Amino acid sequence: MVDLDLLEGRLLTAARQGAPVTYGALLAFFERRVTPITVRALCRDLGRVCDRIEARGGPDLACLVVRASDGLPGTGYFQSVRGAGRYDGPDTGETAARFVAAEQARARAWAASLAVDPR
Repeated sequence: MVDLDLLEGRLLTAARQGAPVTYGALLAFFERRVTPITVRALCRDLGRVCDRIEARGGPDLACLVVRASDGLPGTGYFQSVRGAGRYDGPDTGETAARFVAAEQARARAWAASLAVDPR
């Protein structure tokens, strides 16, 4: 759906700036509207980019893409990290928020440690 290199660049920018990006803002960057279909496609592409980054030793940057309503990633994100054995809590609430905050801190620290774009 989107250019994976551009998506990776946006995730790196978000990590370096220390601020998550909403699904809507990310889709708008790619000139897409928020619909169930575009969100699913974006999530698929996020998975592909995160696989690339993790293969190079980087952290999961999908934690930086959040809902505007509560500042947390969507259900698919939590299913993914549960499937990877990294989280066993709920998709919403304080436990989820603490987990995401820790993951975002890892993403920020990793991005700050990069001297140049790792691609």
